[in-house]
Amino acid sequence: MSWLTSLPALLAAGAVVLLPGAALAWSLGFRRTSLLGLAPVLSLSIAGVGAVLAPFVHLEWGIGVVLGTAALASVAAWAVTRRPWRRQEATALQHAVQQSDGWPTLAAGAIGVAVGALLIARRVIQLIGEPDNISQRYDNVFHLNAVRYVLDTGNASTLNLGSMAGGTGGLSSVYPAVWHSLAALVTQLTGASVPVSVNAVNLVASAVIWPVSVVFLTRVVIGPRPVGLMAAGVLSAGFLAFPYLLLVWGPLFPNLLSVSALPAGVAAVIFVCRLSPTLREPPLRAWLALLVAVPGLALSHMSAVNALLAFSIPVILARLFRYFRELIRTKAAPKKFAVVALATVAGAVAVVVAWQKLRPAPYNGWTPHQTVPGAIGEVIANGPMKTDAAVLISVLALIGIARIIRRRTQLWLLGCYVVAGFLYVVDAGFAAGWARAFFTGTWYQDTYRLAAYLPIFAVVLAALGVLATADTAKAAAGVLALKLPTAGIRRLRLTGVAGFAGILAVCLALGWAAQAGPVRGYVASSQYYFERDTKDSILSSDEYALLDRLDSEVPEDAVIAVNPWNGGSLAYAFADRKVLEFHMGQRESKSMRVVAESLADAGTSPAVCDAVKATKVSYALDFGTQYLLNHPQSRTYQGLQNLASSRAVQLVDQQGNAKLFKVVACS
Repeated sequence: MSWLTSLPALLAAGAVVLLPGAALAWSLGFRRTSLLGLAPVLSLSIAGVGAVLAPFVHLEWGIGVVLGTAALASVAAWAVTRRPWRRQEATALQHAVQQSDGWPTLAAGAIGVAVGALLIARRVIQLIGEPDNISQRYDNVFHLNAVRYVLDTGNASTLNLGSMAGGTGGLSSVYPAVWHSLAALVTQLTGASVPVSVNAVNLVASAVIWPVSVVFLTRVVIGPRPVGLMAAGVLSAGFLAFPYLLLVWGPLFPNLLSVSALPAGVAAVIFVCRLSPTLREPPLRAWLALLVAVPGLALSHMSAVNALLAFSIPVILARLFRYFRELIRTKAAPKKFAVVALATVAGAVAVVVAWQKLRPAPYNGWTPHQTVPGAIGEVIANGPMKTDAAVLISVLALIGIARIIRRRTQLWLLGCYVVAGFLYVVDAGFAAGWARAFFTGTWYQDTYRLAAYLPIFAVVLAALGVLATADTAKAAAGVLALKLPTAGIRRLRLTGVAGFAGILAVCLALGWAAQAGPVRGYVASSQYYFERDTKDSILSSDEYALLDRLDSEVPEDAVIAVNPWNGGSLAYAFADRKVLEFHMGQRESKSMRVVAESLADAGTSPAVCDAVKATKVSYALDFGTQYLLNHPQSRTYQGLQNLASSRAVQLVDQQGNAKLFKVVACS
């Protein structure tokens, strides 16, 4: 299968993560850079909220839910933001935005996004290989089957997705479902297989949402500076920590989606705090953007909300500092100081409570891999998890930090970077204990998840570094032009040509550095996890071939007994046939355990037949003894091994060592 044949799936994925949110952003009054930058995160909110509400009005998941939610949200947004008494302020600010975001700024941002998207897409495609390949790792068994579960039940709600793995309602059935709902939507719209739709959504999250969001954040921070925006887009492709680590480790696809849109959430906080130097929005519009963006982040993965809380702290403190300074300058009444102080304390308490409550059950299975000094070095060098350093990007980021310190402006941006680095260092270098659990328990104390946040601010700092370098070069070129015995117009032309040549040279250098550095080597070595016939793969080429025929050999209402540790569970995702166990961590009933241990004895054991009837099992898959992670639990399915010698079943199909059996006992 070629990537060209998967183009409809890619286009559909791109459309559903851009167009609904763009319509809502337009209705809120955003234009140009802000409209495009907020479109992805608002689309996630539309999909997530629509999926949660649909079951309550007896609607099945589909494009109609997305379009209906987008239409209702857009109408409501237009009505709220177009009230007569707000129109004059909004119009004046909008005119200022359009003046600052001229066509050179928009073109530079678009070029940066396009180059970054192409570079990332190239590497992601190289990593995945064929468009129907899957990540042959633990979490992906759940993710693939969860996409099929959405298609099968018509329910894409975050409140329900956990039911597939044995959830019985309430919190046990909650699982962030936006990523799965988007993949299911792509399959519905294009007829693509679940693996192809999954890869399409991941490619769009990595190569579209991420560069769009991070260039938008850069625009909010540095202003309408073309060279900085172009550099941010190109540099977004130069980090291992995102998106590549999350595509390989886990894989952590819902985290991937939430992190890709998180820069837009940070930008919305900056809007609310009015700290952008040149891009201002009316307070109502800014608050609405933030409030509407949060559900998209939360329903993609709840940890993104905690990350947004953490990264908002330096921004809010900077705003409070400015406000207190203004109160002091104007000699405000003590009552005003008291009100602000009380509000600050109340807000701090709310953040701490949210930080403690918005987290999964305690888990400390991932241990630190570094010393604290070593982890700090990994942050500075942009080489997390002992990967190779991104030298050029790190040097540019240090130049950007120096620019901030020297000018004493936007210290809150440096604070955001310090917060991201602190969380990483705690998890990477601190021993297990209360500090590690308190600060990083939201992320299961998993350093890979925290490493993914570092590029958000490293990109902006490196873009500032490029901007500082460009400004220095431009000033030097201007001095040189003054010394030349030429007319003024020639000096101007020389300076312009030098500036254009400098921008072009910088972008070419950054593009080369982003791809010739550690990214290339990491992607090449990690292709192994998407290959089919390795000693660690959960599905072989033979098993792929058998699953491809399964829907024509097994009735739609059949249930297949499988060992989830050898890939048998993926019959559900690939062939749309129900399996007894959807994932390795699924809750088992007593009858399910009897089938797993003793199906081969069903011909002679009434107790086994009772379990077969209770579970409605009528087929069984034997995918051999190559198990994921070689986990001890994988060897507790003796009843599904060596079925060829059992009288309880009959061979239906075989491809190599992969076998499909029909249960003929217990009739």
